Amino acid sequence: MITLDADSRPRVAHLVVREEDTDEYVVGDPATGNFVVVPEVGARLVRLLAAGRTVAEAADEVERETGEAVDALDFVEVLLDAGIIDGRTAGEAAPATARHWSVSRIPARVVRPLFGRAAWTGYVGCLVATVAMFAAEPSLLPTYEDTFIFPDIVLSLLITNVVVIVLTIVHEVWHALAGAAVGVPSRLRVERRGIFPVLETDLSGLWALPPERRYGPFLAGMAIDCVLLFGAVAPRFAWSRGWIDLPPGMVRFLAMVVFSQAVKLAFQTLAYLRTDMYLVMATATGCRNLHQITRLSLKRLVRRLDDGEAAILRDAHARDLRVSRWYRLLYVAGLVWMAWFVVHFLWPSAKVTLGWAAGVLVGAPFASPYWWEGIALLLFTSLNVLLPLGVVVRNRVRARRAAA
Repeated sequence: MITLDADSRPRVAHLVVREEDTDEYVVGDPATGNFVVVPEVGARLVRLLAAGRTVAEAADEVERETGEAVDALDFVEVLLDAGIIDGRTAGEAAPATARHWSVSRIPARVVRPLFGRAAWTGYVGCLVATVAMFAAEPSLLPTYEDTFIFPDIVLSLLITNVVVIVLTIVHEVWHALAGAAVGVPSRLRVERRGIFPVLETDLSGLWALPPERRYGPFLAGMAIDCVLLFGAVAPRFAWSRGWIDLPPGMVRFLAMVVFSQAVKLAFQTLAYLRTDMYLVMATATGCRNLHQITRLSLKRLVRRLDDGEAAILRDAHARDLRVSRWYRLLYVAGLVWMAWFVVHFLWPSAKVTLGWAAGVLVGAPFASPYWWEGIALLLFTSLNVLLPLGVVVRNRVRARRAAA
């Protein structure tokens, strides 16, 4: 185990220090995405350590400047526990860099035009044009039946799932490119939002940037979704007006893409699930831990918090507490909607789908095309049901290892 003492010179040159409020600062490592909020004294200590002072020398200098004694070693240990520093001293070799998504390593000058003023005008234009086409031709509005693009239900579901996965990857790639445009590396990971398994681009390094520079990367995924939605609606609109001729299969395929993109955009507005719009809202309100503070404040109403949870709520920033008073209404409404969705859609559809797959596997000849369709449908359905549970187990295992 790496330890530091008063004579150590911890490696902190890679850290960033950004003023958050008049008396608080954000200190962290953009490469790992680990950040903490510290008072002005903490920010001053980091700058002195980065200048080559030992822990004791930094403490002495801050004491001369402020007239108050500070426990610099305890502060350094806090940074160590938070994973912001690794315990190595300035004279030791730098640790291996974190593994990042290759997309996020594209030079900023290459991808910056994708997120300039002209590009954002195009993104917004695609959304406005799509809404106008829906208003002019309401029959183009998506419905659940649009997912069934073939008479064969199994084939329709399989193709729909593949298309949704591809479009989701495009969404996440755009987040990564937007991060690269502002010099922030990212990682792709599987997470969950409530009961939904999701791909997520980890852009924690954005918290080292001023708020106004975070909005673009947060909204980038929705921006490309608007372009893809427009690209699917426009041909169908032209076809509905008789301007072009499209094969029936292409019309149904585009309708499926429209449905998937519309659902994806709607999903991102569900702030209580910590989606893209939640990050935008948290940045706009200046909150730091809004989701957890809201969850704990609601949990306190129905059961007693443990010591750690009570400490988090007690030490919460006043802005988080203030915003959580109305944000909890969104949170509760989201939980009610999710429960309704499980009871009225997810469980019945899973039960029917699994029952159909089981019937096919029992009745169809072994290894016949129908038998393999049943296997594929069983795998897809099981993945959608079990993947969120698997993510929960993985996160808890990681948390226990980190605590150990």
